[in-house]
Amino acid sequence: MKKPLDEKKFFIIKKENYSWATNYRIHDTTMYDLTTAVKKLLALDTLNEDTKQISYHLQEVSFSEVREPLVLTKDMEVKEQQSEMPF
Repeated sequence: MKKPLDEKKFFIIKKENYSWATNYRIHDTTMYDLTTAVKKLLALDTLNEDTKQISYHLQEVSFSEVREPLVLTKDMEVKEQQSEMPF
C-alpha cells in the first residue's frame, strides 16, 4: 500500500563531486514533508556558488524494509559470562 504524497518524508542529499570520487551525504538529519523539502532544496540551490562540485537532491525516506521488530530467540540471549568482550 503506497502512502499519499503528503505523508511521505524526504531527506536532502548533498552530492559533492571531486576529481577522485563522488561523495553523498544527508545534508541535515531532519526528515521533511515534500513542500518543506522542496523549499529548502531551492534555497540551497540558490545559495550554492559551486554548482559544478556540489548539488542537492531529494531522497524519499522509506521504512518498507522494516516490517516488524526483530524478536530475540533463546539462542541470541546474552549470558552474563558473555557480556564482556574478550579483548
